[in-house]
Amino acid sequence: MALDQASIISEWVLPAAVCAPVTWVCLVFRYKEDGRLLGTFRSTVLGLCVVLWTSGMAALASGLLLPLTPSVPPTAVGIATGWGVISRGRGEQPGGRAAMAVLTLGNSLLLHQLSLRLRADRADWCERMAGGFGDCWDLDTFAGDVRRHLLMRVDVPGRTSRSRTALRREINERHKEVRAAAQKWITVETKVEKACQLQGRRPDREEVRLVRRAFGEAEQYLRYLLELEHAYGRRSDGGRILALKRKHIIHAGAEGAPDAPDVSVVG
Repeated sequence: MALDQASIISEWVLPAAVCAPVTWVCLVFRYKEDGRLLGTFRSTVLGLCVVLWTSGMAALASGLLLPLTPSVPPTAVGIATGWGVISRGRGEQPGGRAAMAVLTLGNSLLLHQLSLRLRADRADWCERMAGGFGDCWDLDTFAGDVRRHLLMRVDVPGRTSRSRTALRREINERHKEVRAAAQKWITVETKVEKACQLQGRRPDREEVRLVRRAFGEAEQYLRYLLELEHAYGRRSDGGRILALKRKHIIHAGAEGAPDAPDVSVVG
């Protein structure tokens, strides 16, 4: 009886126990620049589903295959199954892909759903952080703070000099796009405001469209910059970015927004 229990633990439980942490580490490495596995409840649940499914496949493969191949240690099956999660299908032999597909049966669907969820989480986070600015100057200043926050965190251990240079270039380029869009926004808004004041009227439909489009472009480029923060920043940095945003919004509210044409309605 004791021998049977030891055999069950060795052939079924041990591979699953070894596979679970290996799978999680591989998931973190695979999605390190795509999103945060523990960022939201849904992404956490999907990540745990991948771990549980992969561990179950490791236990099943070990329990069914080890009696046929006793020379293979149970831990090797667990490690190999968990390691299969890290691959994106590049640089593998066809036979290796086929074998790993059998070991991680069903993981492709879960990984696909997890990838979609991480992208959606990032888009939602960037949209929340980029929204709420009523003035282009506050948006521009906030973008500058985000740029400085990112540049101060480029030089991290393990990142090559080439990747650091490329990341700095991308940060600066995206920040320039935000500044250009913000400048376009204030130019269009000022032009419409002056025309309305001179003619004693409210903005027409075309003027409303131009101002709103310029506003939307500035917000969209800010989201592109914030994507770098979400991809390369730590999870705890989200609180810092939110504090920077609140500082600018509170500052704008304290000073009072400048007079501008009412583009919410068309008279």
